[in-house]
Formats: sequence, structure tokens, C-alpha cells
Amino acid sequence: MKAVVVYDISDNEKRLKVARLLEAYGLARIQRSAFVGNAQLAKAKDVARKLEAMIDEESDVVHIFFLQPQEWGRTIVIGKPQWVRRLDGVKLV
Repeated sequence: MKAVVVYDISDNEKRLKVARLLEAYGLARIQRSAFVGNAQLAKAKDVARKLEAMIDEESDVVHIFFLQPQEWGRTIVIGKPQWVRRLDGVKLV
């Protein structure tokens, strides 16, 4: 299963910390505020708890989507998808 994490965080320092956390869990950046990786539900819940503690729920938002392989396979990318080659080895651990 793939996990897609997208966020809108107003504070630059918090936004950087969130990005570093997601990278530490093995997710790959696909846009400035979007990451994707292979996910195990238990580890994704751990990431969600950590993110909840990091953000200001009054001004920030984080979405975590779970996609089955067949759903991810129907993704349409327009432009230069350099990240596609890197995703096969990315895991949320």
C-alpha cells in the first residue's frame, strides 16, 4: 500500500521539521509539500501521532491518503516525473 502525505504548514521551521520527519521514515518528496512511500498502517499511525504533536491544528493541516497498488497505478503525472524511478525502493518503516 502507498501512503501519500500532503500538508499546508504556515511556519517555515515546522514545515522543514515535518519534511525531515517524513524523509526519516523513508517517504520521497514528490512536490514541495507532498511525500509518498510504501506504508505499513502501524508505522503510518506512528507518523500521524508525531505530526499531530508538531503542527498547530488551528492553522496547519496534514492529509494522509492510503492507496492500493492498483489505485496508485492509475495515477496521472504531467511533467517530468523524476521521482517515479525512486519510489520502488521507498518504504515507510
